Amino acid sequence: MDSLADGPQVQVRFVTQQRQYAIPETPIQTPARLKRYGLSQIINLILQNEGEKQRPFDFLIDGEFLRTSLQEYLDDKGLSTENIVTIEYVESMLPPTPLSSYEHDDWVSAVQIHAQGGFLSGSYDNHVRLWNKQAECLQVFSGHTGPVKAVQWLTSEDETGTFLSGAMDQSILAWEYSLLDNQHSLLYECKGHTGAVESISLNATGDRFASGSTDATIKVWSTKVPKVSDPMEDAGKSRKRAKTSAKDDRVYKAPLVTLTAHTGPVSAVVFNPTAKDTLYSGGWDHSVRMWDIESHVNVWTKNCEKVVHALDYSAHAGLLASGHSDPVVRLWDPRVDDSSVVKQTFSGHQGWVSSVAWSPESAYLLASASYDGLIKVWDIRAKGALYTLVHAKGSKKALALDWERDIMLSGGEDNQMKIHQVKSNMDSTTSSN
Repeated sequence: MDSLADGPQVQVRFVTQQRQYAIPETPIQTPARLKRYGLSQIINLILQNEGEKQRPFDFLIDGEFLRTSLQEYLDDKGLSTENIVTIEYVESMLPPTPLSSYEHDDWVSAVQIHAQGGFLSGSYDNHVRLWNKQAECLQVFSGHTGPVKAVQWLTSEDETGTFLSGAMDQSILAWEYSLLDNQHSLLYECKGHTGAVESISLNATGDRFASGSTDATIKVWSTKVPKVSDPMEDAGKSRKRAKTSAKDDRVYKAPLVTLTAHTGPVSAVVFNPTAKDTLYSGGWDHSVRMWDIESHVNVWTKNCEKVVHALDYSAHAGLLASGHSDPVVRLWDPRVDDSSVVKQTFSGHQGWVSSVAWSPESAYLLASASYDGLIKVWDIRAKGALYTLVHAKGSKKALALDWERDIMLSGGEDNQMKIHQVKSNMDSTTSSN
């Protein structure tokens, strides 16, 4: 390491919320010419980390990542080297590593990871597939008559599980499977939507799920498996028992609640994982909405200038992320009572943002998929993307994204589902506010 006495010096107080890397917060004289690498050397030196024990760190000043030298930062902010500068340091996130590709027969429009390790994919070939981490397709589920736009795990053990799939055929199907005997069956079909099912989300307690549709409605359903078909409403609004199909003898389920406020297709729904009756939705009417499912009330509406394609909520950050029919990712604070204030925006994509996914372990890390074929990983404290991953080359679109633990899953117009390993050491207990 170069001499710490070289050039102009600035007093720096280093602080961190990652207790395993804490050092005394006494100000120390630091060369103003240093950038991230040199500052990381100082932290490792104080921690007595040598060789393989050395860690790369990122540095924030007033919530902004340092991407220049200290001197350039001070000059840009009009500060003097006589100021004591407080710098927060966090262990750097390593670049995601591509692991496998999963070939499909058509576009991959829906993906979801389960904590137990299984992957679900929905495709424009009308099928749902169950995969393992070795890129092996374990089962193919055939029941839809249109492209599958949404998949949602209900339960999963090592060898058995249940899940939902929603499609452009206006239906939601509930499945159960067993890998022990390589069998699966259809539990029930949810009927009620009159447009394509675009999104499905399970609530925190697992007893309800919501669906968003191009028919401009949100429907809430029970996850309880019915023994007989629920009463259905026909076109004349008369009540009658649903007739089971002679082809598959399906059991049909009716919605518990229908929520109407959107004035266009509902493209995204997501439950708050810490509040089982709080649901968020986004749609083509340029609105993001919060609902109280228990009282069937649209609690608030936030408006923006673009169609909403995707939503995800972070329990760690307490924020909503949204993707739109422009290249911008937007953040919303559900706790702020204002109908049009976007908390933060991130620009970097060259196409519409089709999907967003928060890190399951950090209040700061967020990923987005776009029609430009790219996946971008953002730290909401930084102005630009931390990393850019190529899902599909050329003009092929990335359509779906999920992030669970150390796995990031994406699907796209290239007929591929791709898996990346993500190693993040960010502290999951810290908040962005």
